[in-house]
Amino acid sequence: MNDKQTDKSVEQPRQPDESGMIEVTIEKLVTGGDGLARHEGQAVFVPLTVPQDRVRVAVQERRKGFVRATVEEILEPGPGRQDPPCPHYGQCGGCDLQHLDPEHQRQAKADIVADCFKRVGKMDVSELLTGPTAAEDLGYRNRIRVFSNPVNHYGLMRRGTHEVVPLDSCALMPEQFNRDILNWLRMLPPAEQIVVRMDGRGGWLVSVFGSPKRMKVMRKVIGALPEGEPPAPGCQGLLFNNLPLWGRDYLIHEIAGHKYRVSAKSFFQGNHTATEEALAVIREWITELKDDGSLGVMLGDLFCGVGLFSLALADLFEKVVAIDSDANGCRDAKNNIKHSEAARDKARVFTGRLAKILAQPDLAPPVMWNASFCIVDPPRAGLGKDGVQTLLEVRPRHLLYMSCDPATLARDAAAFVEAGYEARKLRVLDMFPQTSHIETMLLLVKKDG
Repeated sequence: MNDKQTDKSVEQPRQPDESGMIEVTIEKLVTGGDGLARHEGQAVFVPLTVPQDRVRVAVQERRKGFVRATVEEILEPGPGRQDPPCPHYGQCGGCDLQHLDPEHQRQAKADIVADCFKRVGKMDVSELLTGPTAAEDLGYRNRIRVFSNPVNHYGLMRRGTHEVVPLDSCALMPEQFNRDILNWLRMLPPAEQIVVRMDGRGGWLVSVFGSPKRMKVMRKVIGALPEGEPPAPGCQGLLFNNLPLWGRDYLIHEIAGHKYRVSAKSFFQGNHTATEEALAVIREWITELKDDGSLGVMLGDLFCGVGLFSLALADLFEKVVAIDSDANGCRDAKNNIKHSEAARDKARVFTGRLAKILAQPDLAPPVMWNASFCIVDPPRAGLGKDGVQTLLEVRPRHLLYMSCDPATLARDAAAFVEAGYEARKLRVLDMFPQTSHIETMLLLVKKDG
């Protein structure tokens, strides 16, 4: 066979038909949950697919080097494909992996983390990576934001639009929300958005957002209640545009034996069980460092929020420094530390940008940071170049980086490794099953001790 002949044993890429359809085979899932295929040298991103799916897809968008497409027909399903447990799946944008069974979801997330470190960080983490372990796959969330449609039937946004998909239930929320709270919300005066937070023990807080004109109507509804009676069973507080109308503006969450006051404006992890798993893993890693004699005396909780790590790990250190730029979270952290026997005599909370706080001469002598174990849990954008440089200036002995985006984690990890840190442990957590969100923890150790 000469060079110009075609080997018919090699499958040739299918050309788009007149309707713009093409047939592709999904290679893997990528960050964000889309399936990745190849067609005529271009990447093809297809949501709601699984690895080894052979699908007929409709091209929706063409860009230089890649196209985006949607599934028209599943010609041959890949392993792990299942019927989604939620009837709203595929329309509601809240989930993007319900079509894949839990075991394959977890494997896909581990693969995405490894791929991000390889592509973005130029690091092979195959020997370090563990998890995620089996988790509660449904009913695990403690927080949801719903939006109103014209008939006041609350729901979530349709995938890729601002159109509201009315919900009869949400498979990720506890039964109490679906059975009681969601129906009660529909009886309130119409609002634009409602946030429900649950404490995992039957208590919940509702924050209503809408036109200020609705405030009077809402006050009348609350005023009509018998004295001392909650608006609904289990309700701890009702707020309108962040102004308390009834009850309190916070919940008490209990995690790993510690109680956390979390106000309506403060962030807290949305999965109690996975958060306890994270704390258990971190304690295990710290204990190993303590046993080998390398653990320092100070904990730096550097994006402390309401003090999750400051309380849960204070017993392992002589001193705790907690820092966050969010004033609401810091107020809660101070309150939580004050009521914590383990932390109250060890911890101080500082409000402000990380670089500015670490530059304060009276915060701690440099030797304290050099012997510290620091935890960073930044937003999705990660630390970035400036954040990495800020930490390199104090050079903590150990750095635990918790991230909700494996790509930015891999980017920042590469910078720390280049500056003299060693990646020692890497753990993937299934913080949000049925979704493409991935929580990862990386332990970095300074090589020069």
